[in-house]
Amino acid sequence: MSNPETRTMQYDNLFASQVMPVVSDTMTIAKSGLLKRGSVLTAAGALVTKTDTATDDVYAILAEDIDTTSAAGEAAVYLTGEFNASALTFGTGATAALMKESARKVGIFFKQSF
Repeated sequence: MSNPETRTMQYDNLFASQVMPVVSDTMTIAKSGLLKRGSVLTAAGALVTKTDTATDDVYAILAEDIDTTSAAGEAAVYLTGEFNASALTFGTGATAALMKESARKVGIFFKQSF
């Protein structure tokens, strides 16, 4: 009998609950470096940011890690769902609290873990 392969699964707690249906799709992710699962994205495929003069609108949550250091690429995203705010990644100046209203407009909900 050969040695069985052992695999482990590590949960990242990206989802806060399963009350809101999760809709997934693919989209082009802008050339911006290494982005991790849970990155909060604009419709242009870039990290959501907030400055004194402008705020990006939330469009999707990245479903998988992607390296866009040398070029834009296609990746799976979540278009709706309930997400654990502490498991999300935002761009400069943006936080779950600041982006909550924008996210709700597209059916994305940020929840705090307890």
